[in-house]
Amino acid sequence: MGCDSCSSGSCSTKPNDGLPPGMLQKYRLNIDRSDGFLVWIETERGPDGSIRVCDHCKELLGKIREMDQGRSRVWGAIFGHLELKPLYGELYSYGVETLYEVHDKALSTFHPEAYADNLAQIIIRTEPAVVLFGATPRGRELAPRVAARLETGLTADCTELSLDDRVLSMTRPAFGGNVMATIQSTTFPQMATVRPGVFPVPEPFREGKGTVIYWQSTCRNLKDIIASETKESAGGDISRAKVLISLGAGVKKESIAVAESVARKLGGSVSCSRKLVEKGWFDQSHQVGQSGRSVAPDVYLAFGISGAIQHLAGISSAKKVIAVNKDPDARIAEVADQLIVGDADAILRELDASL
Repeated sequence: MGCDSCSSGSCSTKPNDGLPPGMLQKYRLNIDRSDGFLVWIETERGPDGSIRVCDHCKELLGKIREMDQGRSRVWGAIFGHLELKPLYGELYSYGVETLYEVHDKALSTFHPEAYADNLAQIIIRTEPAVVLFGATPRGRELAPRVAARLETGLTADCTELSLDDRVLSMTRPAFGGNVMATIQSTTFPQMATVRPGVFPVPEPFREGKGTVIYWQSTCRNLKDIIASETKESAGGDISRAKVLISLGAGVKKESIAVAESVARKLGGSVSCSRKLVEKGWFDQSHQVGQSGRSVAPDVYLAFGISGAIQHLAGISSAKKVIAVNKDPDARIAEVADQLIVGDADAILRELDASL
């Protein structure tokens, strides 16, 4: 069978490629010896052009540390070439003990099928109990391919993880965000994609030493990628904002321009609750909550937001929450560091004038 990632079909997609008949069953991971965690390490280019580890990978490694307390092994899998060497020490300091580097210059560019083929082979080699991906555009494209190759389940878009021995409980929104479902996989490895921003980025917690294993990709004659372009939402990525002005159903439409002015003066961005997306006032990329984005700003200023549980889950990592609402008993008061009782539109205008 030819590899989907190759234009010539010259390499194999079988995860047990080169193994004697029956060996795939030996390496299936729904067995007692499956243990540890494997994280796909996604990278990006910084403003200066240098390569860096995406923050959500550090979030996942920190969550593994919190759940497992260092009892199990942690592997990382990364794709690229010589430019990755400066990242080794940083990844070790966040808990990666063994880093599998698919050492191929051609795979410095994201090739989902080739990535999936190599990741499936690495997972068969390492036999982890849990495999985690960030729920980024690339992670959402890659994880289902890996799960299909391994014939295992995948829980997508998780907002919480918990561990009992080797059993992973994965929580995600369902039915349009109206229900939170906690899921346990019946197959190994247990696989999940996790929303960026739902866990805090930890401080490095161990000495930056570990082992790197160079993995030789079997994929050749990769498809040519003519162009790859990331769509930027108007106003930037709210998940990276340090200051967020967030609007809810308790504000008027004309307050959007005022909020944008305040955000510019504070060096922040504007976000919203689900109801304003449903009204058509904002694109979904601006929505905070279970069915939108999870955010972790230094300051979250909520105007006219009552605080549905789905919205509150999306701001659980915010360092400081200041809410403005007419209702002193609004649910958002339960999580707010400061609640200002008053007219959200009027107070927003006063804030803009004072700045």
